[in-house]
Formats: sequence, C-alpha cells, structure tokens
Amino acid sequence: MKRAAQIALFVLVACPLLSGQSGRGTVCVAPNPSEPPKLGYYNPATLTIQVDKRQPIKWPHKESVQIGDLDLSQRHLNVLTSDGKRIQSFWFRFSNYRSNELCVDFDGYQGVRLQEKKASPWCKCD
Repeated sequence: MKRAAQIALFVLVACPLLSGQSGRGTVCVAPNPSEPPKLGYYNPATLTIQVDKRQPIKWPHKESVQIGDLDLSQRHLNVLTSDGKRIQSFWFRFSNYRSNELCVDFDGYQGVRLQEKKASPWCKCD
C-alpha cells in the first residue's frame, strides 16, 4: 500500500512535467504605435497594462515585453489605463487556450486581442 501511495504522489508531481506544462504561463505584450490614433480614446504615451496585483507596465512601442510567472490554474485580471483612467479590463484563463504562451495586443480601435503567441507573429518575446 505504501508503494502505491509513492507512485500516486510521483504521478501527481510529474504530470505537469510530462505534459510539457510547468504550471506557469507568460503573456507577451506586442508593441503598438506611439502616435495617438485618429479616432482613438487613449494616449499611447501613458498607456499601461496591469496583470492581477502586479505593478503596471508601460505599453511598449518598439519591442515586445513579456509578463511571466503566471499561474496556469488561476484566472487573471488585465487592466489597461491611459491618463490615469481605466479604459478596458478583462479576465482570462490559460485553460481557455491550447498554449501557456499568449500574446496581447491593443490598437485602440478594436480593443484588446488575446491569443496564442504562436498565432501572433508580431509578438517577439523570447
């Protein structure tokens, strides 16, 4: 019986490793233009994204920025602000995607788009 418990514990611990998932995920933030949109409602110079309770980061304009160490089993709140005002927020779960590497981009016209990184060539996080 003790041996069976040891095997069960090993399988529980090894499952994420065997499936290729480490239990942590990343979101790559794709750069957006630094010029204000013609019909937009935000200021690219002050645009930030905040994931959960982490520090907000300035939205990049030249190179992608990676937000890592996100728990695959939790849902995550993303908040976009500009000029100190919330302009959009959304929840997501990694379980809604086939990958634990996602890409988020924002153009000000269609809003936020979150999808798998491999389907987003404009996301250049390593």
